[in-house]
Amino acid sequence: MKSESFVSVVLKTHDLSGELTSKLQQIQQLLDVNYSDYEILVVSKGPYRDVPRKSAVDQILATIPSVRFMQLSGAAHDDVVWAAGLENAIGDFVVLYDHLTDPVDVIHRAVEECKSGYDVVVGVSNQPLPCVYRFLRNTASHILSAIDYHIPKNSTGLRCLSRRAVNAVTDTGRFHHQFYLRIQKTGYPISELVYQPISENHVKKSIVYGFRNLVRLMVFNSSRPLRWMSVVGTVGSSCALLFAIYSIVVNLINGHVVEGWTTTILFMSVLFMLQFIMLAFFGEYLSRLLDDRSEQAAYSVVFEKNSAVMVNQDRVNVLNDATAEESNLVQTGRDR
Repeated sequence: MKSESFVSVVLKTHDLSGELTSKLQQIQQLLDVNYSDYEILVVSKGPYRDVPRKSAVDQILATIPSVRFMQLSGAAHDDVVWAAGLENAIGDFVVLYDHLTDPVDVIHRAVEECKSGYDVVVGVSNQPLPCVYRFLRNTASHILSAIDYHIPKNSTGLRCLSRRAVNAVTDTGRFHHQFYLRIQKTGYPISELVYQPISENHVKKSIVYGFRNLVRLMVFNSSRPLRWMSVVGTVGSSCALLFAIYSIVVNLINGHVVEGWTTTILFMSVLFMLQFIMLAFFGEYLSRLLDDRSEQAAYSVVFEKNSAVMVNQDRVNVLNDATAEESNLVQTGRDR
């Protein structure tokens, strides 16, 4: 028996290839077997001028039921793309799905886990990672824990949220740059779903990408790094003062200062390094302030298209019973 829960699966892409069409067909078949109502929301980021006017979108919408295609105007960050999909999804359960790394069956598993009483389900990969990448990721996790951002070890981008968790995220103002942190801080029960990704190459991120993402998470989600830089500046200034006092004492007692030339150059280099690190963080926070004060929307939609074929043309949007018989321990809007 099909579930009466409405499930929304959100995908992001900028390449409408045949691989995506095949994956959409598999997702649609899985949803059609398990759910009476569902949608597949494909969010494509821009810039729109680079998107071919005659693309695979029309073919997808003409052959695969229950697909919504939303085209963004600009090259938005991945967090903004996911946020746009979450904000426009209408399902009782919303699954954020990466078609390049996640298997299709994990969608049904995530929804069932969410129904068991967890409003937020986080995907966790059981794939072995290289030692260097694992060390750097653990280090980054400890740093993020200091700004109260706790994510499971080896977590992926897969998320499943109940409707009240979606509302909690989208009702918190400008959440687009704080997307995953907002999900973790909904206050609702969170569960981990362990699964095997289908592609190891897509799971492993480069060190440069990981570092940029770490800085972005720190800057856009907390002001603590700014305080850390203030502490670094204070320590550096104190060391400079002590070294100045030391140089004066040596000059008064010994009268020779040539011997400290190497030490002076080294110390000045360290101070300049600290200053430039602080300036880099100050620049990031200035960008954050400018972005928060900007009146521009985080994204804009060029157009939205829907499938031309229906799953069941005779089906009406009415439930047979006032209450569903299936087990659903999270509030989705139908079981209040």
